[in-house]
Order: sequence, then C-alpha cells, then structure tokens
Amino acid sequence: MKKLLILMTATLLSCNLFAAEAKGTDVLVSVNNNKITRAYIDNALQREAALLPEEQRTQENLKNLANNIISRRIDELVVLDAAKKAKVTVTAKEVKDTVDTNRKNFSTEADFNNALKQQGLTRAKYESEVKDNLIRVKYISNEVKKRTDLPTDEELEVFYKNVVAKVKKQPVNLDEKTDELATGAANRLKRIYDKQIKLRQIFIRYSDSFTKEQKKEVNDKIKELKKELSAKDVNFSQLSEKYSDDEALKQARGDIGYILKDDLTPEVSKVIFGLKIGEYNKSPIKTGNGYHFFRVEEMKADMPIEFDAVKQFLSDTLYRQSIQDEYGVLMDELRASANIKFN
Repeated sequence: MKKLLILMTATLLSCNLFAAEAKGTDVLVSVNNNKITRAYIDNALQREAALLPEEQRTQENLKNLANNIISRRIDELVVLDAAKKAKVTVTAKEVKDTVDTNRKNFSTEADFNNALKQQGLTRAKYESEVKDNLIRVKYISNEVKKRTDLPTDEELEVFYKNVVAKVKKQPVNLDEKTDELATGAANRLKRIYDKQIKLRQIFIRYSDSFTKEQKKEVNDKIKELKKELSAKDVNFSQLSEKYSDDEALKQARGDIGYILKDDLTPEVSKVIFGLKIGEYNKSPIKTGNGYHFFRVEEMKADMPIEFDAVKQFLSDTLYRQSIQDEYGVLMDELRASANIKFN
C-alpha cells in the first residue's frame, strides 16, 4: 500500500494543489464506504504547508506531506468504521468539554470562530470532527488495553538487569527494540541515581572566524576575568553576570543546574568532575563556541539502583511499549480488513 500512496501523491502533485477547480471533488481513495477527495487533500495540504518555513516548501517535502495526509486520513476512516461497528459512543458533554478546552486557547470567541473559518470549518463541522476523534480515541484505547497485559515479575527482573547494565555501561546482547527501550530507561534513571554536580558557568564567546580585533578583545576580557577570579572572596555569580556572553546565562547568574558526566564532552567532564565543591577551573576550557569557566556549587553522590525502588517505573515503561506495539498490530489488522481502493 505504501507504494500506491507514493504514486497517488505524485499524481496529486502534478496538478495545481491549491486550485479550487471542478476536479477538486475527484475521489482519490475509497475506504469502505467513505471517500477521500482531491479537495480534502488539497485543503489539508494547504493548511499544513502554511506551517512550514518557506524554504521547506519544496516539491519533495510537499509530496511527502501529501503522502502523510492521505495515509493519516485512511487510518482515521478505518478506525472510525471499526469503532462504529463496535458501537462506541461519546456523550454530548464529552464533546462540549473538549470543544470548551480547545476554545480556551483563544482570547475571545471571535478569535476561536475566526480560526475555524480559516480552517474551512463551521462550528457544527468542528464539533462533528471532535466527536469522531473522541470515538476513535476511545475505541483504540479500549481495544489496545484488552490486548495488553502488565509485565510479569520475571519480565521486570530481566529488564531491570538490562537497564542496570546499561547504566553501568556493561555490554548486553539485546535485539534492537529492547536495546533502545533499555537505553532510554537507563538514561532516565541516570538523572536520578548517577553522580551529579551543580555548576555555575562563565562563558565568553569565541570563534576562529573572529577578526584580529575581536580576538584581542576576547583575550583582554579573559585576562581581566582571570585577575578578578584570583581575588579573595570572589563572587562567581556576579562575575558570570558581568562577563558572560549569553543573556540567559547572565540572568541566571551562571547557574546551569545539575549536570551528569555524560552531559559533557570527555575533555570537559574530566576537568569538571575533578573539582571539589567551591572550586573552579583556573584556566578557561576552550570548546567550539568559546571559553568556559565552571564552579562546582553542589554535588550528589551516585546511589545504587534498587529493584523495588524502580519496579513501578520499569513496569510503566514496559507496559507503554506493549501498548505501542499492540496499537501497531491493531492498525495493521484494520487496514488489512478494510476495502481500500486508489482511483
């Protein structure tokens, strides 16, 4: 079906995508008893293309975008048909609550109605689309949950061992999907259990492309800063506010929060993690964008990752992955059982 979608998109883009011609009512795809028209795709493409930066509105990107819109619309229709067969319903209150929530994103009722008008929607049409979407979401949620079980203790223990191995950078032999899942879980746990230091920074911008005069200004600035850093009772936060070439850093008085060793390049982390609380690097660290001075404000020692402490987190991680997997299976089944014809 993927190849057919691409071919259909290529045909679509050979026409005037945004022209309101008679051909705008042509049926491009039939999904069971539903029709996807050229007008629908043209309108959706016009709206979504308008959100792209102008330089990204290339023929190739528009082709891919149209392809995605067709594919997405097919999925919406096959799910809606399945939901109706399963007699899934939503209440008028559920629809109203969703519309009201979305309405709050606009300052006035007039702004909201104007946004609908720009999308080519009446209030009634918008409420109908909200209703259809709620039905689809409810159907998918019900079906996927029926197919998904919570992980067993044995599965959690195996996953725990793999995640801990990842945290400790020990080799593990896993399939690609499990490896990605374990790596993601390990990265999240590192931010809680690994050694962390709280840093304050002074940053002076530098580039090899600077003029001779600019380079001299940077060197003079660093000399002046190093002189102030060598004084007694130095106030590092004030110096960051005074010298840093970054507005956000100035406003934060150099505070960049807690950092893990893996957040930094090996060259930088070697220096920073060799400092004690209250110490800073006396010589600036040069990187691709400039010179850096760091001061260690606080330090959190690494902690052991106990199974009982992370069991719920691991269970949630595996369950979410199972939900995602079952969703993919469900969509494959729905597409396979649907009568999809490209015209």
